[in-house]
Amino acid sequence: MNGTTYSVGGPFSNYATPADIPATVFSQEGSTIEIYAGTHVWPATDFPFNGTTIVGVGGKDACILTGSINGSTASKGENFVSGLTINGTASVPAIDMKATAQRCGIHVSDCIITGGTFAVQNRVLAAQVGVPQATSVRNIWSSCTKGLSTNANTSAVSSTMAGAWMTTITNTQAVAGVIGTSDLVYAAANAGNMTETVVARSLVA
Repeated sequence: MNGTTYSVGGPFSNYATPADIPATVFSQEGSTIEIYAGTHVWPATDFPFNGTTIVGVGGKDACILTGSINGSTASKGENFVSGLTINGTASVPAIDMKATAQRCGIHVSDCIITGGTFAVQNRVLAAQVGVPQATSVRNIWSSCTKGLSTNANTSAVSSTMAGAWMTTITNTQAVAGVIGTSDLVYAAANAGNMTETVVARSLVA
């Protein structure tokens, strides 16, 4: 289903700032939110993502968000963030999808992510996910304390992250539930932390 495209911060945009975006933009299926060049403050609101795309118009060097992006427990579908610098809030993940009762994917590409405890956290459980991956990152650079925090199938490709690559939230996830695809390796001996040497390798459930 194709949704509606909204824009923020441009000369003819729907909204002047991210704080002006109503929750209904997120809850309607398939919305695209275009963030124009500049520095914008992202509100500390748990939005009900529903197949939502947030994309920087002009790329990550020009489109800067200050504040963490949070998805509520009502979030669902496949959600995408790309082309942004995200200066996340300290002590919380820079991108955080809360635990949901249904599949909720978060896929992040071509972003610089700083300031958060994790670059990307997705709390959806493997029981709600299955395959394909519920969490994926591609071409991201993160200086957050750690890289990823998830409880379900995960992939990371061509990305650089400070600290541990990957920490499962409950730390009891079976190897088959957390899958690394190229540039990530998961081993049960690491007790949930992807700290091995990065190699070009694929793991299959």
